[in-house]
Amino acid sequence: MSSPDETPAAAEVGSLIRRSGRAGLGRWLKPTVTIALYVLVFYWTNAREIPSTLRNAQFGLVGVCVALYMVGQATSTLKWRILLAPVGLSVPYWRLLGFYFIGMFFNLFLPTIVGGDAVKAVLLARETGAPARATMSVFMERNTGLCALLLIALVAASLAPPVALYGISLVTLTWLLAAGYVAANIVLFSPHAYRIADRLIARSPVKRVRARAASLYEAATPYTRAIGGLVSSMVLSIIFQFIVIGVVFLSARALSLSIPLTAVAVFVPLVSLAGMVPVSVNGLGVREALYILLFGRIGVPAELAVALALLYLGVTVVASLPGGLVYALQKSPGSLTVETAPDLH
Repeated sequence: MSSPDETPAAAEVGSLIRRSGRAGLGRWLKPTVTIALYVLVFYWTNAREIPSTLRNAQFGLVGVCVALYMVGQATSTLKWRILLAPVGLSVPYWRLLGFYFIGMFFNLFLPTIVGGDAVKAVLLARETGAPARATMSVFMERNTGLCALLLIALVAASLAPPVALYGISLVTLTWLLAAGYVAANIVLFSPHAYRIADRLIARSPVKRVRARAASLYEAATPYTRAIGGLVSSMVLSIIFQFIVIGVVFLSARALSLSIPLTAVAVFVPLVSLAGMVPVSVNGLGVREALYILLFGRIGVPAELAVALALLYLGVTVVASLPGGLVYALQKSPGSLTVETAPDLH
């Protein structure tokens, strides 16, 4: 079955990358907030101790962290491949893994958390000629990951010390995000809720997005009949979250910090979730501030908490760099636009 509304969906994915470089207030707002957060973080700490702490890290353990994080990305790629099947797409695992690492690499430079996802969607659309279905598979990979993160964070929030972010307690913030997540998915997967949302959009100033929304809704429909694939994806998402917890725990050990694994398991999902709130560049500054607030509750000095956050950031950066090499080896590496073609089921 053909999908005539595929072109707007593909154009939206490609334009995410182009819009990231446009001038205007929005371009500078997140970097400004990020810088302000780092100023506060270093004001709260003895910043001179942080470089020496990082230099004394056990780099053998840091290497293990990088390798483990890459295993996590390989696990997420397997999840993504499972999510291709409901929309009738098939790409070899190793090819998909290359796309995943390229997305990780671009996440280092694009100011939005969906920047790397947009790149993955464009590459998959170019590979398959099916932009809307490619976009939806990337969305569902993120969607199932967010579901797993929210489930873990809801449990963690009930166990964590009371901490407020932007004046809102972490428990309240987590429940608000979970409510928003549930509402968005009801609209996406419930025909009745979608029709109501579509009528509201038609009467609003953003009615021009109806064609894009209709295209993505149509692409999402097959997932309502793919319960087994969604369950498998959720299991892999939970495995990935525990891999991240393991990476942070080993990073702490590399800095000679004796932080209980249980504390890491409680705090890390909350930090990951808060880092997705779009107030800074890729959660930078938010993560470091929360490391101070949360790990400080169990006696970790602020300087060591920031060093741990920065070491984890360094691990993710190093683990993402191979994506640049993979991208350079792609055909026509200078282009991240996609020529749309009829998407035939």
